Amino acid sequence: MIRLAKKHKQTLGFLPDAVFRDAAMAGNLALAVTPEGLLGYTLYRITRSVVKLTHVCVATEARGQQIGRRLIDHVIEEHPEATSVMASCRRDYQLDSFWTSVGLSPSAEKAGRNAQGLPLTLWVRQLGAPDLFTTSVLSSTRPLAVLDSNIIIDLYSSDTAARPHRESSQELMADWLAEEVEFAVSVQLDHELNDNADAAERVRQSTASQEWVRLPTGRPHDHTTETALRERFGVKTIARDPSLDKDIRHLSDAIRASAKYFVTNDGGVLRARHWLRETYGLAAVRPHELISSVLSASGAVQTFTPGVFEHIDLRWIAATEFDETLLETSFLNYAEHEKARVFRPRLRAALAAGHGRILMDHQEPQALVVGNPLEGELAVPLLRVSTGLHRSSIALQLARQLRLDALSAGKRTVRVTDSMLPAELQGALREDGYELSEDGSLIAQPIDQRGTPNEVDFLTAESIPGTETSAWHRQVEWKHWPLKIWDDIPCYVVPIRPNAAMDLFAYPPNLLQQKRALGLSRRHIYYRSGHTNPFRRLPARVLWYASQNKNQPVQRFFAVSLAVASYRLDAVEAHARFSSLGVYKRSQVLDAADRQGRVTVLEVEDTEVLANPVSLEHFRRIAAPHGVRGEFISPRAIPATLFRLLMEESDRARKVI
Repeated sequence: MIRLAKKHKQTLGFLPDAVFRDAAMAGNLALAVTPEGLLGYTLYRITRSVVKLTHVCVATEARGQQIGRRLIDHVIEEHPEATSVMASCRRDYQLDSFWTSVGLSPSAEKAGRNAQGLPLTLWVRQLGAPDLFTTSVLSSTRPLAVLDSNIIIDLYSSDTAARPHRESSQELMADWLAEEVEFAVSVQLDHELNDNADAAERVRQSTASQEWVRLPTGRPHDHTTETALRERFGVKTIARDPSLDKDIRHLSDAIRASAKYFVTNDGGVLRARHWLRETYGLAAVRPHELISSVLSASGAVQTFTPGVFEHIDLRWIAATEFDETLLETSFLNYAEHEKARVFRPRLRAALAAGHGRILMDHQEPQALVVGNPLEGELAVPLLRVSTGLHRSSIALQLARQLRLDALSAGKRTVRVTDSMLPAELQGALREDGYELSEDGSLIAQPIDQRGTPNEVDFLTAESIPGTETSAWHRQVEWKHWPLKIWDDIPCYVVPIRPNAAMDLFAYPPNLLQQKRALGLSRRHIYYRSGHTNPFRRLPARVLWYASQNKNQPVQRFFAVSLAVASYRLDAVEAHARFSSLGVYKRSQVLDAADRQGRVTVLEVEDTEVLANPVSLEHFRRIAAPHGVRGEFISPRAIPATLFRLLMEESDRARKVI
């Protein structure tokens, strides 16, 4: 054995003979022996439950037979109490592939004691049960998102490195997101960072990335999932994109950990997102898609794309105009494993009764609604949205559309009884105030009325003494939309330039066709300078005033909203947190910031474009007796009584759609 060590001293380094004898006496020496002689050995020590490999040496003629791996596995078996295996190796020895093959991963780098000062790479393999941090992540009730190497490199590479997706990846660092999702990385990350030939970047990225929890891996013994993934991607695809071989290791560890998301900007992985979700329940997403999905799944918001319906030619068509197979393909609830043989009779019954409607854009079916007017209620036995970019937006719009349909039919109740209702629609209905009944159906009771608490029939009939507070009125409005209660809630006029109003609310109308058949959005986000926050009392009514651009003197009070929250935030953080709710680009949010880079964020909901917008001249006539004069350059409070008068003016032309 000593002769074998001396034969390979160029890579093993020098050890006195006494060290080998002491290791043998302590039981810290493992040999691989056949009748023909010594094939290899491992010399190690145990320090605080860590196996520290000093030598792993295999005779040249015995290499390629996994002798080194079997020696290390034997050591691990002999020490079941060990929590990890560690080894240090000079980078210039180019033995990375060996350490990888035995399941170790590079975790750090330090200066060596050699004369040239060449760096040593520290290699580690975790053993046994995961540590407390890993256990906390894996046992959390929050969804697990595994970050690909390209995301980590975006986060920690130097500013001079060209990283086209850097900004979108950095949005994952927002503090609020850590409260909604658990993050982790595969140990494959360490191998890829270690491959960087730029020493400064390698050390920078590797050191900074240690804050992320590493997932347990099945390597080097269990390659089952990796093999299945390679077969699914296919030999030709991997040959065209060799980086997929590394991606497969990331994906395998994510699947093994039952992760919900794999966050990446890698096109090869993203092209496989459909079958990854269908086969493994793993959603391959870009950073901004993760943020949108987490917001939606957390119940914080239903993802909504403002203005989408105003600019897409959507129209309702009788379901009988469509081929049954197309409708089945578009609206079967694949996520809940709905059977076609069960869905098909329900669809046929709707078609036969003539109650089915399809929401179409210029190409494909977007939604299916079956509404049966019964005594006192609108029954909805079938309600579906198709897959696509605007799935959540359509779900939110349908929640309001059903209320309007019931009112138009003279009904006071909407009852959705679809037993395979998609998750997006369940969330949208609950967010819109629908309540779960004892039989499992979702029910809404819309009221088409506006007025003071004393004027609203519902409150007169069912109010509970001592509960008629402003907060309770907001709950009643939410539950019974389109009901509006004019109480003493604070009211503000918020000026907005016509181009911004067009982006946010599709007002003023332009030459593009605008469709309002699906009602209005649930939430919007508006940004202004963070110098001050004028919205000190919330919730509050907001009356939107479209001012003027150089060539667009609108000067109309055109919409009302309910302001539910306001924040002063760093502009970058604000955009990362609220981008799924707004139409503003990152550059536009930065432009709105004050000198300290802060913006005021106003979060509003229940926005309604007025059927009869009020001109500035008419507003001034009504407002003068209330002491409201001058221009509207920045947000300002107005009396609640004035707000009511303006709504009465607009309501004279208001109709239920």
